[in-house]
Amino acid sequence: MRPTIVLTSAVSWSGVTARPHHFARLLAARGWPVLFVDAPVTLLGPVKNPSLRPLLLPKPVVRDISVAGANGWLRVLSPCAQLPFGNMWRWVNRLNQRWLAYFIRVAAPGPYVLLATLPGNVDLIPRLRPLAVLYDCVDFHAEFPGFVRPETVNQMEQELVALSRAVFATADALYERMAAWHGSVTLLPNAAETEHFAQTLTSPVHPALAAIPEPRVAFVGGIGGWIDLDFIRVMAQARPHVHFVMIGPVETDTSALQRCANVHFVGRQPYAELPQWLAGCQAALVAFKRNALAQSVNPVKVYEYLAAGREVIATPIREVVKLRDLVWLAEDGQAAVAALDRILAGERKVTETARQAFVRAHTWSARVDRLEEALLSALPSRWR
Repeated sequence: MRPTIVLTSAVSWSGVTARPHHFARLLAARGWPVLFVDAPVTLLGPVKNPSLRPLLLPKPVVRDISVAGANGWLRVLSPCAQLPFGNMWRWVNRLNQRWLAYFIRVAAPGPYVLLATLPGNVDLIPRLRPLAVLYDCVDFHAEFPGFVRPETVNQMEQELVALSRAVFATADALYERMAAWHGSVTLLPNAAETEHFAQTLTSPVHPALAAIPEPRVAFVGGIGGWIDLDFIRVMAQARPHVHFVMIGPVETDTSALQRCANVHFVGRQPYAELPQWLAGCQAALVAFKRNALAQSVNPVKVYEYLAAGREVIATPIREVVKLRDLVWLAEDGQAAVAALDRILAGERKVTETARQAFVRAHTWSARVDRLEEALLSALPSRWR
């Protein structure tokens, strides 16, 4: 019998498919019981982001997820709404985590392994008493805007790292921070579900794109305050004959882009259909603002775009600069326009052989190999 992996996610299961979703599915397929804990929503969350209102649950919801060929199982826990200010006041976080521990025990049997992605989960540990703790650091959490006291978040994160048997970091900047606190940190960047996105090369174009003229440039992902919308606006205004397809939930003011007739917001689309959307686009964008938060981001979309065989235009954040041989780096919107012109003229940044070699080296399956190795090493022998 294996312990239940409790994976606390910063995103919800029903939201944009991201790293935690892939980890959960692949671990379940390998025989692990997995409880995916949805991102916490506070009572004030919908005030800042109205799209969170449906997630403001009066009581927790538990549902089983089908995983093809799974020897384990995958279950999703959507907790009820939490108290706000947990990232400002430690006593609030302790109270929230106490309730979360209760919901977890009701949703899935123990013993547990905690695979944490949020600093506040440190206060879950004494309540849940897991056999082992692993921390997957994917963001510079103290840099997020909103109701956050950096000193509180940093203290919780440092304590979580100290209690973890293994620590993973998605980006160099995060690795450097974690290495100052822990002696065993593994750089584990993001990746792509390569077989899924390879369908782009043979998929029919999504029918919804018939109403949007070519050429088209895609943006896929959450459209929040971390995205450089001015970068995209400059591109759209400079090339009015090119149409920019914004695929993802909108979580910030996009009025400046909405005024551009050649920018189309189509909302979040099913993950299964993304290859069809990308099949109808000649290029794809990674447009992060260049701030401390973005410099710690290892964008999943870079890997997915490359797996889809799309040309990638990106702002030069630290993690993307490492891929300069594979993507078109653009300091500003005008440089991005120049790159787009070359792409539409038929120029390619990388050979097909080099692209495929990169894609083969960056799969979620390979990432979970590393994760599972650390997981097994962290467990007492009777639970392996």
